[in-house]
Amino acid sequence: MRRATATVVRVTGACNAGYQAGDQIIFDLEMACIDKEQSGNLCLWALSAILANLSRIRPGEQALASCPDPATGLGGNVIFSVVRE
Repeated sequence: MRRATATVVRVTGACNAGYQAGDQIIFDLEMACIDKEQSGNLCLWALSAILANLSRIRPGEQALASCPDPATGLGGNVIFSVVRE
């Protein structure tokens, strides 16, 4: 299975989706789906940032993705490490 992993590396503020460092989202690239059994919560806003970075990296590469929440008010900014295997 070709896959990619987005791992939370830092949370600033309080993330509304409840992400914490170490949480992961696993992507099955062959089926173009998220592996729900191995993944945690899925925030739609974070997903947009992850997919934008995932589309620009090749297998074996890594990119950082930041959710669009600036960590002001009640929200929290989350930084993901995106790795394409």
